[in-house]
Amino acid sequence: MRSIRHILVVQPYGIGDALFMTPLLRALRTLPTVETVDLLLGSRTESVFQNNPHVDQIFSIDKEKWHHSKSCVVIQDLLSLWKNLRGRYDLLIDLSLQREYGFFGGLFLQIPRRIGFNFKKRGTFLTQSLPLPHGFHGAHAVDFYCELGKLIGLEIEDRFLEFYLADQDRKDAEQMIQGRYLAVALGGGESWGKDAFFKRWPVDHFAELISKIKDRVEFEQIVILGSSGEKELGERIEEKLSFPVHNLCGELSLGLCAALLEKSLLFLANDGGLVHLAHSLHVPLIAFFGPVDPKVYGPYPLSSEALAVVRENLPCRPCYFRFRYNSACVDRECLSALTPEEVLRFLDQKNFWPILCKEKSSFAS
Repeated sequence: MRSIRHILVVQPYGIGDALFMTPLLRALRTLPTVETVDLLLGSRTESVFQNNPHVDQIFSIDKEKWHHSKSCVVIQDLLSLWKNLRGRYDLLIDLSLQREYGFFGGLFLQIPRRIGFNFKKRGTFLTQSLPLPHGFHGAHAVDFYCELGKLIGLEIEDRFLEFYLADQDRKDAEQMIQGRYLAVALGGGESWGKDAFFKRWPVDHFAELISKIKDRVEFEQIVILGSSGEKELGERIEEKLSFPVHNLCGELSLGLCAALLEKSLLFLANDGGLVHLAHSLHVPLIAFFGPVDPKVYGPYPLSSEALAVVRENLPCRPCYFRFRYNSACVDRECLSALTPEEVLRFLDQKNFWPILCKEKSSFAS
């Protein structure tokens, strides 16, 4: 079998999924014959790898743009992609769980070796695959990605996520917000479309918890992070708090968002990509999980500084299984019934507060 010199990794999903593959990307560079590792991503996650030293070239697919474009534009984009990728690679690592990338990788891009997951018999066009009968279940998604590495002889031990911040983003963050602050993400779950609210702890609960945290920990202000579609959530919590709130939803690059996270005293958030971004930067965090199992999609690796909070003793949760969830659920008790008082008791049990007493250093160079 020909040696592996040039690798194309496909990951078309969001920030969390992109960060989950960073241990695999790091490990690929340990293969002695590897010369290049390129990525084919969804357009939302290019900036995740902008400064990553383990990545060479990044290509992207903007399916949202294609949905609103004429056929000639889509065809032109595909032809350009084909010309850039055809005949360049020895190995395709397909993390999409779809058939299309294995098919096009073999027929059009002429990649001889194609590995990935076989979920719902979608691994037809792969040359090697790992069976995934229940989706990601019973172990963390990161561990599944690392298991895939075994197909090419990789035993991945250093399983931590990483994000490389630019110095300029750190400098800009220092100038933008001074003083001690909590970072908060009230949204999340955008990949769930109209059902994104299924992953969101109520805004009123966030406001009450923040006020109670202020009784225990010294900070001066709140920084709200998220997309432009989540700005209204920030406006709602601003009405309920008596101290300064900076609602920056939709106003930041991912790099600047990461730099503000790194400077924060604590990150409060719903299950979503920013949780994993914060954890990769070693920011203390509290994340709220409803339908999704944090053992599979929570902060990784486990840490006393990154706590996943769930409503215990609910037989219906987690309902997210085989990449489906109970969209007919009316009460969303897994989140709506999780009270700020319960969260505080959980944090007390975990002895979380001393972590927040550490002084944050200046990151400006």
